Amino acid sequence: MSATPTRAPRTAWADNLKVVLVAGVIAAHVTMAWTGVGNWVFEEPPVREPLLTLLTLVAAVVSLFGLPLFFLLAGYFTPRSFERKGPQRFIADRALRLLVPMLAFIVLLSPWIEFVDPSNAGWTQGFWAFVPHVLWPPAAGPTWFLGVLFVLSAGYAVVRTRWPRRASAPLRLQHLLALAALVAVASWIVRLWVPLGEERWRLALGQSPGWLAGFALGVLAAERGWLPLERDLAGRIRHVAWAGLLLSVVTIAVSGPLGYAMELYLGGGTWQAALLAAAEGLIIATAPLWVVDLFQRRFDRQGPLGRRLSRSAFAAFLVHQGVLVGLVLGSREVGAIPEVSYLAVVTLGLAGSFGLGWLLTKLPGVRRIV
Repeated sequence: MSATPTRAPRTAWADNLKVVLVAGVIAAHVTMAWTGVGNWVFEEPPVREPLLTLLTLVAAVVSLFGLPLFFLLAGYFTPRSFERKGPQRFIADRALRLLVPMLAFIVLLSPWIEFVDPSNAGWTQGFWAFVPHVLWPPAAGPTWFLGVLFVLSAGYAVVRTRWPRRASAPLRLQHLLALAALVAVASWIVRLWVPLGEERWRLALGQSPGWLAGFALGVLAAERGWLPLERDLAGRIRHVAWAGLLLSVVTIAVSGPLGYAMELYLGGGTWQAALLAAAEGLIIATAPLWVVDLFQRRFDRQGPLGRRLSRSAFAAFLVHQGVLVGLVLGSREVGAIPEVSYLAVVTLGLAGSFGLGWLLTKLPGVRRIV
């Protein structure tokens, strides 16, 4: 008789990192609204200098490795889940925990969010006539991440069913540099078709090489025992990550004074696009791994508040778009200066999203998924 499966113990460092990542997503979406960087539901009157430049640089740089870090964290826990559950149960569990929340967002939240989106302001036939246009093609909002993660997870299950994992192997810096080159070339090629800032099938496919690289790096780190990193290797990885970050900051900062339009860096067959892709490749191959190693070493403890926040983080991610849209509409009614509106929406958005997420974890049935 087989043993009864047991729930894997929670990992404090991963829970802490999850809280930081979800909080970062919430803050990033508010920042998009008040800086014009990236695509979000609303575009508000921008904050003034020097805050505008500071937020623009931070948002632009963090966007280069934020999503790969999400995928790396997800990939890191995928092998253990697959081995514990087996292929069929693993896929069924992934569908329950990823596709069901995405479907709930599409059906329950997305119609209202899309209806108030200024890009749909010309619609005159009422809300209920508008709903079918949101359901197909589905407007998944931020939960597109869950759909992509399901595809990657299913792909992993197929690969490992056909080709079992190899024995542990040491990580070398040259492995990461090779990955950086691969991501840079792939990103530059993909952006000939889909530049940064544009979408296909409601996905920012210009960033997709980084998603795949992050997930694969997380999987290999778990299977081959790369984390925590060796001390010397961790130092070299940190230096390369900071070099890539510095290169990206300089690239973005000097584009204006040198007279280069930012669009040249976002895609197409330009040397500017190749330069940004090279910097991004270095960042994606090193920064997420360094951040995970940092949390494993320094942030592997939790108090009562930390446990509550980590328990509600996934639900906060699911509802934050609706919370932020409501807060932005409310800020328009108040009419405060942009800086005050921005700070108020960030603060209330974080508190409201995690608070509502905590309540959802208390609902029977729902708490099994979130």
